Amino acid sequence: MDLRVYKTFLAVAEYKHFGRAAETLYITQAAVSARIKQLEEFYATQLLIREKNNLRLTSAGEALLAHAHLLVSQMEQSKLSVSIADQQKLSFNIAATPNVWDAFFSSRIREALELFDTLVLGTEISVREAIQRKLDERTLDVGLLTDPIKDDDFVNELIGHFDLSLVGNRPDFSASVDDYILVDWGITFQKEHALHHKVLPSFKTSTAMIALELILSKGGFAYLPTSLIDDYIDDKSLYLIASPLQIKRPIYMVFRKNSSHELLVNEFRKLFARIQ
Repeated sequence: MDLRVYKTFLAVAEYKHFGRAAETLYITQAAVSARIKQLEEFYATQLLIREKNNLRLTSAGEALLAHAHLLVSQMEQSKLSVSIADQQKLSFNIAATPNVWDAFFSSRIREALELFDTLVLGTEISVREAIQRKLDERTLDVGLLTDPIKDDDFVNELIGHFDLSLVGNRPDFSASVDDYILVDWGITFQKEHALHHKVLPSFKTSTAMIALELILSKGGFAYLPTSLIDDYIDDKSLYLIASPLQIKRPIYMVFRKNSSHELLVNEFRKLFARIQ
């Protein structure tokens, strides 16, 4: 079966729309329909339920989804591996959740790149669930998260912390404000936030930079990395708000046990410990 058929199935499953899947893949909608039909004929079952303004996976489609992700990931990884082997360079892939990327890793990429001259470093921003899946599939070497993955197959190593501050474009904050931005700082933060705050968010995001840009352009409040907003506090563009939350957040370096890149994992562990 042509790998493009599986890529088309994944696009349709993600966008729940043939037209948007076609635009993403740069093919016609008729080609999308033909590939899905080919896949359904191959498996001799219906994979999608098509209703007016509603497209969803059947049980068989849900079962195929994980296998399709794996097939596509393995093929892409094999292409990268062959390319890297041809250049005689090692590949090492790191993913961080958006919050860890903004608060910690984005300012440390240069040090990571300098770790090995012969290393091809792959980095990405991804959600926690995708990071765990890719670690499990061994298409990812290390994940950087604010909450550990509770699974015996994984090692969760605390490599540092970062501080959060509640800030706003004005000093007065209360539960009645209508421009609070809820930034996703992980599972533990969400529990503490629900316990201490009754404010209803007007906007939710997993990216600190989006929240910061919104506050600076339109006003509002949010929990942001202290290192990101220090200069804005100093020049009075933002105001620091007293907070009842525990605002020190942990960073976990997560990797599979018996990793094929164990030596590289150890080197990155040392690097993060040094530059924390």
